[in-house]
Amino acid sequence: MSVILRAGAGIAALILGYFVLGFIADHWAWFASIAILLGGTALAGWILFRSRGHEHRDRAVAVERQALMRSVDKMNIPAFDAMAGQLLVGLDAKRVKKFGHRKNDLGCNFVVTFNNGQRIIVRAKKDDKTMRRRNGNRHVQILGGEIKARWDCDAGVLITNANLHWMHHAARNEAVAAQLGVLIVDRDRLAEWIDTGEAPPQLRPVRAALESSGSTAAQ
Repeated sequence: MSVILRAGAGIAALILGYFVLGFIADHWAWFASIAILLGGTALAGWILFRSRGHEHRDRAVAVERQALMRSVDKMNIPAFDAMAGQLLVGLDAKRVKKFGHRKNDLGCNFVVTFNNGQRIIVRAKKDDKTMRRRNGNRHVQILGGEIKARWDCDAGVLITNANLHWMHHAARNEAVAAQLGVLIVDRDRLAEWIDTGEAPPQLRPVRAALESSGSTAAQ
């Protein structure tokens, strides 16, 4: 009896499958639409889940770097200069020479010579409450004018804990810096450098971007 039941169940399954396949064949467009809708919903949910995960990590990193920069803000000028010097020593450089402040408020000067012969003048300027208020434009212009004339270098770098990219001043500061051959490493970029230990791409070592800006300054 069990053999007959199993055979009957098999035949019933085949008949049911036949009708199901026939129904699907007759309504394939409807089934395809449902499949696409379900697949799209699943994909959108996965992307949203991933993006929220990235946003959470990004917020956590931002909070950590804000705390890091608050500690930098509390540094005195010699400590800030020493920190900048340590960052520069970590570059793929042949020599890092410190020239100090030269009795002015423009910041501490370092000349970095890379193994490929490129030389950059780096000015470390701790925010003295005037950098952000004056948007740092004066410091960018002065450094840009000294790259060749005073330091015989190929490009310049301004390192500061001030934010020179806030509101509508970012585009102007970057335009002036690019024209003069200066790379701005301000608050966010400095926080990333300290946090990760990796310098901005243009300083690993001086490559196309900085070489290009140096050529622009030479013209």
